[in-house]
Amino acid sequence: MGIRDWIGGQDGSPATPYCQKGETQLVKEKYEAAVQTFNRGIELDRSHPGCWVGMGKAFLGLGRYDRADDCFIRALDIDPENPEALTMRASVLRLIALQNQDPMRCLEAVEICNKTLKIHPEYGPALHEKGMALWTLGKRDEAMSLFEQAKKIHASYPYPWDLKGRYLFEKRQYHEAIEAYEEALEKKPQDPDLLFSMGRALMKIGGYHSAIQFFKKCLKIRPDYTAAWLLLGNSYKVLNQFDEAIDAYEEAMELDPGSTKYRKYIADVYLVMGKEALYKEGKPQEAIEYFDKTIRMIANHITAWFSKGVAYKKLGAYRNATACFLKVVEMDPQNGHAYYEMAQILEKTGNNEEAIRCYLETIRCDPSHTDAMYKVGNLLMEGGDYKNAIAYFDRVLDKIPESSVAWFAKGKALQRRGQQKDADRCFERASKLATR
Repeated sequence: MGIRDWIGGQDGSPATPYCQKGETQLVKEKYEAAVQTFNRGIELDRSHPGCWVGMGKAFLGLGRYDRADDCFIRALDIDPENPEALTMRASVLRLIALQNQDPMRCLEAVEICNKTLKIHPEYGPALHEKGMALWTLGKRDEAMSLFEQAKKIHASYPYPWDLKGRYLFEKRQYHEAIEAYEEALEKKPQDPDLLFSMGRALMKIGGYHSAIQFFKKCLKIRPDYTAAWLLLGNSYKVLNQFDEAIDAYEEAMELDPGSTKYRKYIADVYLVMGKEALYKEGKPQEAIEYFDKTIRMIANHITAWFSKGVAYKKLGAYRNATACFLKVVEMDPQNGHAYYEMAQILEKTGNNEEAIRCYLETIRCDPSHTDAMYKVGNLLMEGGDYKNAIAYFDRVLDKIPESSVAWFAKGKALQRRGQQKDADRCFERASKLATR
């Protein structure tokens, strides 16, 4: 039984015209005015349930949930089995549960809906509200089942396509989620949350260009939607539109200045730009500028310091490169890659003793680093320490028995040591492996 049914049964009441006027104000979302109108009707007839429910709805629209609950209780005092009053009370209890993080109120809402459905088994609003309460309690499957039931019973049921989209998204059924969000957006095309959800789902299937358009629409309506700025930035980043990505992240950072994560996102974009310049475009000097921007955002960004070292190395600026790699191992003493890069520079500049030390540090960090073992073996051999050189070549061969290079190097060390027969066997093995 709805408000109009109550009104029909109480045409003789002096409150009825006010109830009708208040209902019109509710449709126009003039909640303050509706409260005053329904209150005037109640002053004339305190037993008019339509006015009590109407005023409860008005308070609901104003977010004054406790007052709304009081009104629905008064309506139920007059008509304890009225389905609309029961369902509206369940609705407000669910909202109070969300507001106060009190799941007991949600359980109470479910019980009220069960009572309503026992009296009126096919009452659509009660099916819907029970579904909403179960959804709030995290019982998604049961909630969706109730929404589907209401849809089958009532052709005009306002199906919660937004929740269906979210349900499917959480199940990683992204194409189906997009279809649900499309249905929801037909009803509410200017809803920023729906626009955001659609953009997020499109990202999951690789539709970044389309996602960007939805995030832009969302932000035009709600410019302070931080999460939308973040995902807009992520979409631009994937498409290598780095300047646009940084602009989006900076907008998010302005809205949430207390968070450090946006600095990381911006730093990561500069890092990607630096790597593009360094490895794809062959522009180490330009790359260094981007790495410096990364480091200005996050001072101890290990990857930026390492990449900056590689760029300086490509420019032949070995002192600067070494300083960068030293910074890396200062932050991460287990970073074998940085030790290896330093060792290569030291070897290239003729500082073999320090080069060996750095290669050994590389092996300490990564005991499987056969390139460093081979390099140590070669440098020891150059220094006349053939015995230890052979030991390092053997370590390489323990891990890579078919390394023709290691067999040949071992042969050279044995030859220099005067063990020609053993050397010849190594050379023969190296030759066979090399000609496979």
